[in-house]
Amino acid sequence: MKKRVIGLVALLFASCLAHAEGPQPASKVAVYISPYEYTNEIKLWHFMKDYWFAQGPLIEPVLTKTLSARLGDTVMCEAGVTANVLLWVRPKMFYNPHMRNFYGTINATIYTGSGRAIASYTGESRLSGDLDILPANTVQATYDLAIQQVADKIKADPVITRLIDEGLPDSESYTPCAMIAILPGLKKP
Repeated sequence: MKKRVIGLVALLFASCLAHAEGPQPASKVAVYISPYEYTNEIKLWHFMKDYWFAQGPLIEPVLTKTLSARLGDTVMCEAGVTANVLLWVRPKMFYNPHMRNFYGTINATIYTGSGRAIASYTGESRLSGDLDILPANTVQATYDLAIQQVADKIKADPVITRLIDEGLPDSESYTPCAMIAILPGLKKP
């Protein structure tokens, strides 16, 4: 009898500890970049010299720095990371050797923390520079200008700003950002 009472008290104590709140987001914004951007290099063409680079490693530090400054706590997507807003970033880069201009484009699709697509924004930039002189720095600066445009558009949207600051209602659950690649995007009208 004594063992049963002790077992019952231990079970009751364990069940009290087991009641936990739902997972809270680790940050305000989680940024997802496709693994394709890390493994498949793109080529910027010049008359005598070509520059091959993977976009993911170059854009990642620029994204976290710029978006953290403009939107708040921003982290890169890893397994199990949740956030109030999920951001899927698709970078593009082009170099015009005749005009010596870098053209960068950032397409960003914004999802709620529960995985519902709510908006899509594009930022474009142009920066003069030579492909022969520190091309990685010029590519990062070009992407930074495009990311600033996207961040300004996100900041101007009151629905997204409120979602970043307040998070999801209690009736919705958070989706890990690693699942963003299988979520449906925005429907085109």
